[in-house]
Amino acid sequence: MTLNNILESVAKKLSGIWPGRKVYVGEIPKDSNGQFFVGIIESGQEKHLDRRWKRSVQIEVLYFLKSKDTMDFNDWAEEMYDHFETLDVKETGDKRRTIRLTNQKARPNTNTRVFQFMFDADFFFVVTPLEVPFMEVLNQSEVLK
Repeated sequence: MTLNNILESVAKKLSGIWPGRKVYVGEIPKDSNGQFFVGIIESGQEKHLDRRWKRSVQIEVLYFLKSKDTMDFNDWAEEMYDHFETLDVKETGDKRRTIRLTNQKARPNTNTRVFQFMFDADFFFVVTPLEVPFMEVLNQSEVLK
């Protein structure tokens, strides 16, 4: 599971909730009023026992208000809280994984006319072990002493 997979899942979920609005990932275009932006604020990874790792990702969703937008912040925040408790993310191939989201926060910024929603996605994963040869295919060498 990559960071891009997480961003794509957030964008897909936003498109499902508000189908008439575009979702931008990576760069905010010039005319983005009435649209969403999804980005990663920070990410980290820490090692646990043996091949186990924990990855933490803090994500933000920005909604840029139009000049005559009637979307109420409280209604928008309620929708975000209701839909962003979990996130279904593509891992590999057809395999998907549900991640529980934490630390959801919503805040309006009336000066820049943007609504911001932030949350954390923490998940554990196990690194594939290095390929270890089986006993029947070991290379043998004989040395006389």
